[in-house]
Amino acid sequence: MTYSKRLLLATCLAAAFTLPALAAEPYVTAKMLDIASLMPPPPVTGSAEDQAELKIVLAAQAQASEARKAQAFVDSDETIFIMFTGVLGAKFVEANLPKASALYARISASEDDTLDASKPFFGRVRPWLAHPEVKAIAKPSKSGSYPSGHTTQVAIDAIVLSAMVPEKSREIWARAEDYAQSRVIGGMHYPSDLQAGWRAGTAMAAVMFALPNFRSDFAAARDEVRAALGLAPLPAK
Repeated sequence: MTYSKRLLLATCLAAAFTLPALAAEPYVTAKMLDIASLMPPPPVTGSAEDQAELKIVLAAQAQASEARKAQAFVDSDETIFIMFTGVLGAKFVEANLPKASALYARISASEDDTLDASKPFFGRVRPWLAHPEVKAIAKPSKSGSYPSGHTTQVAIDAIVLSAMVPEKSREIWARAEDYAQSRVIGGMHYPSDLQAGWRAGTAMAAVMFALPNFRSDFAAARDEVRAALGLAPLPAK
């Protein structure tokens, strides 16, 4: 092969590996579910409730150990594996779970499409942007603070994962709560942002489980996850 042909081949291969990944198709969209209509408004800026929430954020940051702050930074990542591999073990990784990875990518796309549409409606500014005394310990984000997208995501993921591995439901939910708390420690959210995220995630999961395409994908992913973890198939309902 001549040098020019080798160069052309190398260029083509490089281009192939640098193409952006195709975006996952959401199961649920903002047109299907109006999150803003399901939420109470956040505390009014400067109100007593708002100031009380600020104190909670500052206390959470002051009391967090260096290890817990480091975990809050890691928890900036919204992937199912950052969330729950520590609970389910080393076999719960993307390389072992193509069907589950695809399912959770579409769940994440649903959260993005649905929740992002509601944040401008509420317009709440994140703690680290609104108050100089709050440190940005997690990866900084400037989108609206209410509802918490990370909490919405972990709520959906915990609901779905608990349905796949009910044996680990208690541990899954404990980790979900700890993951959400990372958003307060990280300076990205107030407590009521998390509460709204739990509501939003629960509503989105309920809609998903009513969709035939989601149920079909869920069943395949559930069987894949249980096989990878060495668990027996769940009895048919």
